[in-house]
Amino acid sequence: MISISKILKEILDPTQEYQELVNDIIDQGGEYLGEGDYGVVFLVGDKVKKVTTDSEELEDAQQIKQQRTKYFVYIYDVEVRNPKLGIITMENLQPFTGSEQDVPIDDIMEEADLLGIYPDLEGPGGSIKMDNLMQDKTGRIKVIDV
Repeated sequence: MISISKILKEILDPTQEYQELVNDIIDQGGEYLGEGDYGVVFLVGDKVKKVTTDSEELEDAQQIKQQRTKYFVYIYDVEVRNPKLGIITMENLQPFTGSEQDVPIDDIMEEADLLGIYPDLEGPGGSIKMDNLMQDKTGRIKVIDV
């Protein structure tokens, strides 16, 4: 049986392999953009590299890799180091300037279902996680946390 303390240690105390991936990206000139519950994001050249420990996100990213979609970030590559560690290389997007009312959540979830992925968009009380939305140069909403 896995203990809660072991799970928390994995989340709060990054592994050496995780830290090496982050350091490699920094060495490539990676500019820190932010972090979330499962990883950290950098801008490298004109692409975004996300080091993640979210196994479901890695699976979903592989599912839509190199597919142009209406509502999901374009993913160039997914490098899986182990089932709970990888790098997702994706397009660089702009901050989302709309509001929650502007988000076509039903259309996004319909496209996700067609693609066979399960994005993490629901926040507390059924609200939309606005941090997981950005927009492309034309203003189209894109989900970045697949």
